[in-house]
Amino acid sequence: MHSRVRRVFHILNLICVFILLSAFICFVVIFWTKAAVKVVEPTLRKMRIQLDDKLIDDVNRIVRTFTRPATLPLMAISLVFACIYLFGVLIAFNRSSTFFLMYEVTLTVCTIVHIAWICSILKNPESTTKSIEINFERHFRSYKSIKSRDGPSLFIAAVMIELKCCGFLDLLDFNEMKLETQDEYDGQTYDNVLMPIPCCKMNDKLKLINISCPVTFYTSENNNEYHTNGCKEPFGQKAFSYIADLAFISIILIFLNIALVMCVVLILRELWIYV
Repeated sequence: MHSRVRRVFHILNLICVFILLSAFICFVVIFWTKAAVKVVEPTLRKMRIQLDDKLIDDVNRIVRTFTRPATLPLMAISLVFACIYLFGVLIAFNRSSTFFLMYEVTLTVCTIVHIAWICSILKNPESTTKSIEINFERHFRSYKSIKSRDGPSLFIAAVMIELKCCGFLDLLDFNEMKLETQDEYDGQTYDNVLMPIPCCKMNDKLKLINISCPVTFYTSENNNEYHTNGCKEPFGQKAFSYIADLAFISIILIFLNIALVMCVVLILRELWIYV
């Protein structure tokens, strides 16, 4: 008859296998499909942009430059942990102390690496945020107009509208860029555009509060019509918040791992490894 600790060990491993395989599938979907574009798609639809497959592919290609560096290692990590837990399921009722020692050492090492990863992210968020901001600036410099309907332009437009910001550092960044002088938004064509349309303040339905905003010079007197703060910091903070949330959620896994290691210690005592 199997001991209670072995049954607990078996159930915990089954739970962890399910969690990690589910996480692995989610990361694979984000990595290989167009799921990542769902982050900005609602804003683009509110902008009344006609989204076809080519346009979605272009925007998705931009979004994936931010998600891929995170999802690729997470896929590998979740698969490694899933394999460890699957091994635990298979040996739960085995009487070989060697198998349990292998499990204990492997899981302990992986848990320590996991804890170190969380600490490095939360202790030094600037390094992670900086790499995100560098990638964002590269796409930002490619902005042309909403009318151009290219991936970088629509992605940057959606970001500026959603975060209520303008430019990378501030709205004066656009003075150094070659913007298209004609743009279209909400069924209206704007000639001699002086300021990107997403820099103009909008209502909840993303309609311009002042329809002449894009063709008006920015001055201190009319700054209530524009978003004057740059997107660098809010975008970096927003992107990092997703990573931080994932790190905090993964702490649950650490507690499960500690419980599993304790189970192994008790099982090994049953097998007279620990006296």
